[in-house]
Amino acid sequence: MEQRRFHLSTLMGRLRFLALGAVLTSLSAACARVTPIVAPGSVEAACERFLEGLDAMTVEAGVRDGGAARVEGAPYLRANRFLASFVQDDLSREAYAEWLERLRATDAAARRVEMTRLARDAVGRVPFSPFPAWSIEQSVRECGRRLVRRDLTSPERRAWLADRIAVPDAYRTWFRVAGLYPLTRIAFDEGVSALHRDLRGTFALPLDKIPRRGSLVRYVPASADSLAPGVVAQLMAAASDNALHVPEPKADALERLYDNFAPVWEVDTGLADDRIGALRWWRGNRLGVDAGSPVVYRFASHTRFRDENLLQLNYLVWFPRRTSEHALDIYAGRLDGLIWRVTLSANGQPLAYDSIHPCGCYYQVFPGIGYRVVQPNDGAESVLSPYPLMAANQDHRLVIRVSSGRHYLQAVYADANTGQGIRYGWRDYEELLVLPHPDGQRRSLFDQEGLVGDSQRLERFVLWASGIPSPGAMRQSGTQAIALIGRRHFDDARLLERILLSL
Repeated sequence: MEQRRFHLSTLMGRLRFLALGAVLTSLSAACARVTPIVAPGSVEAACERFLEGLDAMTVEAGVRDGGAARVEGAPYLRANRFLASFVQDDLSREAYAEWLERLRATDAAARRVEMTRLARDAVGRVPFSPFPAWSIEQSVRECGRRLVRRDLTSPERRAWLADRIAVPDAYRTWFRVAGLYPLTRIAFDEGVSALHRDLRGTFALPLDKIPRRGSLVRYVPASADSLAPGVVAQLMAAASDNALHVPEPKADALERLYDNFAPVWEVDTGLADDRIGALRWWRGNRLGVDAGSPVVYRFASHTRFRDENLLQLNYLVWFPRRTSEHALDIYAGRLDGLIWRVTLSANGQPLAYDSIHPCGCYYQVFPGIGYRVVQPNDGAESVLSPYPLMAANQDHRLVIRVSSGRHYLQAVYADANTGQGIRYGWRDYEELLVLPHPDGQRRSLFDQEGLVGDSQRLERFVLWASGIPSPGAMRQSGTQAIALIGRRHFDDARLLERILLSL
């Protein structure tokens, strides 16, 4: 009897999948009237149905990853702003193939995270793969590669994709319309100007004159190894050996670069909220920071500067919360953090350093040697740039001074005596997408829109007319708007190109 029930449930599952396949096939047929894509009944058609079925399942289960944008009609590709910036480029066949492969790999990485977050009972309902003997991850990879190979043989398909590969901005236009943005932006402009004056004033003070609430606690990298500039240049040169010339160091080389440019975090520690730590889920479905485990999360990204593609090293620390200063403090709330980003030129020298809180707030940029900041003519608010930074030599490391409570940057300086302090460990950013939960599952820090729900601020009821959903809430990389006025994103592939000018 049990075996009969099993066969019956299996048959019903197949019938449901076939029904879903029929619907998806009809939709594909409608699209095919515009642009022929795949032949019905082919492996490629089955692959598209399989991937679309996975998409539907992850959305229904609430585990869709919001870090990269899906491509409508091409479920095997996802784009970030860096990859989307190549859409209008006149790429050679080899560069175009490399570009498609990176879009495919971005999708595969997101699906790996989504499958990890699916509940165990949901995994059993995964749509049938065209390759039944393979794992889901293997099937996703093979389907993506087959569909990319098909695209490479079709000029029409190349034009079709170019019209669809784009990353939506992190602003909601209707928020601005409803909030009478032409009027409210005047108040935003005054508020941003006042904030910049306050922050710039702190940077103008000598280190011993910067106000403190408690003791200065230093968090230092476990590895103190430093690389000579020539070694960094060699690592960068070897990393760009691909058709798009995108610097992508191998794991051991990337590890050395992370260590070399890792900052010292010097935190004014007057409160329990000022101790950095690892993110974790607590019982009761609450997020918290384990201050007993000081760690820095890291990830690599890329930007474009003139005719070059550049590597960016991102360092992220988390605090338990931004402390409330009074009963009506609209900026206080659970979780706070800082991202410090180092953009490396092709020769391995820092082009610039910049920083935000994970909410996208408080953007600041520090140009490297030979550059200065200019205010871009993009309709957005002014860019805060306290001062340029010289590249730290082998005997020095950059120290980042952080305020108590608000966790603002107060100073950045090079210091040779950075060996003493609390040693922090490394965590990969992807761990935040699959954190262990007390219920035995894996859950993301972020929801499907890239927001951390536990981190909402009251300021969202004041600043919503900026067009940013839930201003002040922590956000996933790829979804961080960094301006209340205009439209600007931390991961904009041309951001530094617009604000840096050679001396």
